[in-house]
Amino acid sequence: MIEPIEALEIVLKSAKTSGTITLPLTEADNHVLAETITAAHDVPPFNNSAMDGYALLADDIVEASKDNPVELKLIAEQPAGESTDIKVTSGAAIKIMTGAPVPPGADTVVPIERTQPGDGHVGILVAHRRGANVRLAGEDMPKGSLVLEPGVVIEPVTIGLLASLGYAQVKVYDMPKVAIIGTGNELVPVDEPLTPGKIRDSNSYTLTAQTRAVGMPVVRIGVAGDTKESVTDLVNSALEVADVVVTSGGVSVGDYDFVKDVLKEMGAELKFWGVKQKPGKPLAFWTLGDKLIFGLPGNPVATVLCFEEYVRPALLKIAGRDRLLRPVVKAKLTHDVKKKPGRQHFVGVSVTKDDGEWRASVNGRQGSGILKSMAGANGVGLMPRDLSELKAGEEIDVQLIKLPEDH
Repeated sequence: MIEPIEALEIVLKSAKTSGTITLPLTEADNHVLAETITAAHDVPPFNNSAMDGYALLADDIVEASKDNPVELKLIAEQPAGESTDIKVTSGAAIKIMTGAPVPPGADTVVPIERTQPGDGHVGILVAHRRGANVRLAGEDMPKGSLVLEPGVVIEPVTIGLLASLGYAQVKVYDMPKVAIIGTGNELVPVDEPLTPGKIRDSNSYTLTAQTRAVGMPVVRIGVAGDTKESVTDLVNSALEVADVVVTSGGVSVGDYDFVKDVLKEMGAELKFWGVKQKPGKPLAFWTLGDKLIFGLPGNPVATVLCFEEYVRPALLKIAGRDRLLRPVVKAKLTHDVKKKPGRQHFVGVSVTKDDGEWRASVNGRQGSGILKSMAGANGVGLMPRDLSELKAGEEIDVQLIKLPEDH
């Protein structure tokens, strides 16, 4: 057996960043940008109004107030999407809509609610500084400026930036396609009644959801029965459609654990089998050409945590991400914890932050088969391998799955 850190190093060394593809902008979200983006033009491309109001000269309204409105001649209207050659001169104003080009001569926009419209004229009730409510050309992104560099994860705002610069398509790193396989004669579909000796297949649903949470395309291949032929058929089906195959169950030392035998016969290279951790000791990992294959243990909590610790970072690396691991904080235990020494323990914990200090509570009764212990957990506590007991107030490392709501 190897240490968890060794297992992770082997996995990440085997995970190669994918090639690049060009996608329509509407399909590029959550991918990693693979090209440098510079502004081919100013954004916005012209000076425009930030308000519905009146475009005018600031010098004309220096003395304006509610008690002393300054009346200006209304000479035109300027809607959004159109331009005008009519020049604003002293004593005049043009009614303007939000986003419309500021007409020639004007240097200020007064919001409509600070005016007193009349017949052919408008009264200005408040003095404004020159440039008020005018969005200048290029103030968001000047022409020629660097906007985005390779390695940026494309998020909704990134999509907006690219759209504003005229990118209908963009070069990104391809995402790995993931296939999920369950194993075991005891598993039945979620919508079938239980019969003696049977349990419902939950792992493939959990793993599918975990993969989607990382943003990767995923397909559930099905559940293999406890025969070499069944396992072979499903693994072959998975390899046909996926870059990464994740199995759950069938990697221990039981008489019906065929995953290792099947992959050996297929020529897959076993990188490791067995990790000094709890849960998830029987974790196995292979490569087959450029494909990665993870053999996760069948116990539900072991399945969740092995995906979190090993599969998730590998998927992120293949997809071109820089940040592969969860952020880690030092958190004080809120109660005593006992454990068996000798292995690294991964434990679902609830994390809070009080008065600037992180605090962690073990999330209910622990056990590799107690999936409820992970429900509501927002962190993974890393319990030192050589200790048998930790006291309340002692610090442990915690991987933050998500920030607490009160953070």
